[in-house]
Amino acid sequence: MISILTITECDSQQAYKFTNNESVLDFYKQYSSFTDPGEYAYLYKNLPDSLPELCSLIKSQFIHPFALPQYRDQIPKERWNESVKYTTVKSILKGLLSYDSRGLVKDRKLEDRLVLHCWHCSILLASILKYRGIPARVCYGHAAYLAPGFHTGHVICEVWNKNENRWMLVDPSTDRIDFSREEFAFSNDSWLKMQKREIDPNLYGMPGNNDNYNGLVSIVSTVCLDLASILGNEYSIYQYAQILNYAFQNNNQLQDKQIEILNRISKLMKSLNAENLSELQKIYNNTPQIQITETHQFDLSKLAASSDKPDIKKLSSINKPDIEFVEIPGGTFMMGSPVTEPGRKDDEIQHEVTLSAFKMSKYPVTFEQYDLFCEATGREKPFGFKRGNMPVSQVTWYDANAFAEWMGCRLPTEAEWEYAARANTTTPFYTGDCLTSEQANFNGNEPYFNCEKSKNIKNPLPVGSFSPNAFGLYDMHGNIWEWTNDWYGEYNVDDKLNPKGPNTGTKKVDRGGGFYDPAWRCRSAYRAGGDPPVNRGTGISFRLVKDE
Repeated sequence: MISILTITECDSQQAYKFTNNESVLDFYKQYSSFTDPGEYAYLYKNLPDSLPELCSLIKSQFIHPFALPQYRDQIPKERWNESVKYTTVKSILKGLLSYDSRGLVKDRKLEDRLVLHCWHCSILLASILKYRGIPARVCYGHAAYLAPGFHTGHVICEVWNKNENRWMLVDPSTDRIDFSREEFAFSNDSWLKMQKREIDPNLYGMPGNNDNYNGLVSIVSTVCLDLASILGNEYSIYQYAQILNYAFQNNNQLQDKQIEILNRISKLMKSLNAENLSELQKIYNNTPQIQITETHQFDLSKLAASSDKPDIKKLSSINKPDIEFVEIPGGTFMMGSPVTEPGRKDDEIQHEVTLSAFKMSKYPVTFEQYDLFCEATGREKPFGFKRGNMPVSQVTWYDANAFAEWMGCRLPTEAEWEYAARANTTTPFYTGDCLTSEQANFNGNEPYFNCEKSKNIKNPLPVGSFSPNAFGLYDMHGNIWEWTNDWYGEYNVDDKLNPKGPNTGTKKVDRGGGFYDPAWRCRSAYRAGGDPPVNRGTGISFRLVKDE
C-alpha cells in the first residue's frame, strides 16, 4: 500500500518562475483556481493516508454520467447533467456538503452523490495531495484500458513519489495506482506518433461518439488541455482550444503552421524540466490558437433518458439468439489456489466446494447475440469496432444480468465459473502449468513462472479461436474478462454446497483475464478484486448458465 506522507498546507500562486527542477516540484504543490478547496479545505484533515483508500473514497462521491442508466430512479432528471455546475474543487465540495453534511464519506448514499466524471475525480485527488504538500498534476490523454482496441479520452493524475524520485500514474476513477505508462497514451506522444503515422488516430477519442470528436480532434484537444494543465490550469474536458475550430470547419485538417506549433509544444512536453516549462509558458501566452477558450455543448442527460428498462416478460416472443450450451457435470473440487502457486493472491484461499450439475454457454456472449437483445429491448448497442462473433464488451454487470434474464438464464456463480474453467484440472491453467499464445489470447510477452514467452496479439479475437478445455468450453483463459453473479468478498470456506458469495458488496467478481493481461492474471483461481457493477469500460464480457 502506498503511503501519502504528512499533511501540510500550500498557498496558491497565480504566476510562477521556473528556475530549477526543485522549483518544478514546488509548482505542482500549489493550488490552481480549479483545485483550490477554499474554505472547505478542512474536509481534508482526516482522510485516508493511502492512495488506494483515497481513490476509493473519491469514487464513492460520484456517479459517472455513463452509469446514469443504472441509477435513473435515484437521481432526479434535473441532475442528469451536473458537469457544468461543478467546475472547481470548491464547488464540488460545496455540492457534496449540500447532500451530506459529513463531507467526504465512504458511505455516501447513491442519491447524495454528484453526477460527475473522470476530470472531477482527478482534480479532487490533485487538490487533496497538494493540501498535503505532495506534487501532483492533472493529466489529459487517452487510456488504453477502458475499451479493448481503443484509446479513450481520459483524465488521470501524475503523483510525485518522493521515495523513488519519480512521477507515477494514478487513475482515481478506476482505482489504478502506479500503473504502466504503456497503458496511458500521453497527449504529446499521441500527436507525435500520429505525425509519423505510427498510430491510427481513428482509434482515439470516445467510443460510440460522433466521429467529429474523435481522431485528430480528440488528440489535438488533449494536447492543448494537457499543456494548460502543465502550466497550472486544469480546464474541463468540455473546453477546448481555438485551433479546433479550424479543424471542425475543414474536415479535420490543420494548416502547416498549426502543425508546427503542435509539434514544437509536444516535443517540449516530453520532459517537464524548468527550461522546457519556461518555454512552454512563453509559447502558450503568445499563441491564442492553443489557449483554452471554447466550450463543447453535450447533453449528457440523453444517457439517462435512453435508459428506460423494458418489460422483459413482454419481450418473450421476440426472436432470440441461438446460444450453444455445454453440460457441466456436478462434482467436488478445490476452489482457490495452493500457497505454492506462483502469482497467487491472498484472496484465493483454497477450500472444498461441491456443485450440482448445470449448463454453461460454450462461448462468451457475442456482439451478434447481444445486438439482438438491444434491438428487442430498445437498449443502446455497446461500442465495438468489430461485431459479429467477437465477444461483446462495454457491458455493465446490470446489462449482462438483464440479457441473462431475457434469455431465461443467469450469470454463473464464481464457484461455477472456476469449476467450469478447471474442467477437473488442479494446475494454474486447464492447459497445465504454462499458457501459450497458441492456447489463449493474452500478453505472451509476460509468460507464467518458468514458462517461455509467446506472441502478444494485442487485440481481442473472435470467440472459439483456440481449443476448448475438457468440458468443451472455449476462451476460459484470456481474450476477455467475464462477469460472474457474485459480489466480491472473502471466501466463506464453510459454505461448501453451491456457494453464491456474499449477500452484498460494492464490486462484482469478473474472471478469466483479457488479451492485454500477463499469464498469471489468467489463472483459473485469479479473482481480480472485482469491478463495480456499473463498469462498462474494461473489456468485460460474460457467459450464461442454465440450471439442470
